[in-house]
Amino acid sequence: MELDLLKTRESPLLNRKRLSYMINFGGGSTPSILDFRDAVAGELKIKKELISIRHVYQRYGFSKAKVIVHVYNNRKDLLNLEKIKKAEKKEVEAEKKAAEEAKKKVAEEAKAAEEAKAKVEVKEEVKVEEKVEDGKEASKE
Repeated sequence: MELDLLKTRESPLLNRKRLSYMINFGGGSTPSILDFRDAVAGELKIKKELISIRHVYQRYGFSKAKVIVHVYNNRKDLLNLEKIKKAEKKEVEAEKKAAEEAKKKVAEEAKAAEEAKAKVEVKEEVKVEEKVEDGKEASKE
């Protein structure tokens, strides 16, 4: 994707910048807002969580789109001022789900390790008891 910056406007009271880009995406279907957001984040070298795609204006038959972007100073301001789009919600939910699964996996591994440790301890106790009983039998004889 080729990004050409058309206009920049600073909004200090809202802690954001409004950028207008002309993006050439080279044929095919129009990319999703998440793809545009990733491209702008790469161009500006900032976190994609601080970017909100406001509008995508694409004309039929052309492989160019005008994209209006808001770039915030922090995530809190973005959440207060912007409505989160459905595609972004799905992405966040997928990330949360992956994090929860990873957390469950770590917990299961820890539980399995504890069970294995408990089995080893039980076996050691049985061996110690057998030695004690063998010692008692030997002392009786």
